[in-house]
Amino acid sequence: PPSKDPNSNLYDYDLTTHVMLISDWLHEDAAERYPGRLAVNTGQDPESILINGKGQFRDPNTGFMTNTPLEVFTITPGRRYRFRMINAFASVCPAQVTFEG
Repeated sequence: PPSKDPNSNLYDYDLTTHVMLISDWLHEDAAERYPGRLAVNTGQDPESILINGKGQFRDPNTGFMTNTPLEVFTITPGRRYRFRMINAFASVCPAQVTFEG
């Protein structure tokens, strides 16, 4: 409950719709990239980042970009919202999130 949250004064809204599950997306099984495996592609960089399962990908060979909708969070300007972020990266851990609009 908000009365027991020491940070409740930092936000106006704590909505269940403001949860971000951030994951990396690879074109092959993540196990094919783990260090120490006999793999062709040992790089740790993902091809794309997904937010709540939504993301886009640009093929480096053809330039083709998927036309997949991105995740959108609805807010009211001037209000403070609490966002909860879950990092589900399989290959690299750090993530920086910025908000626009």
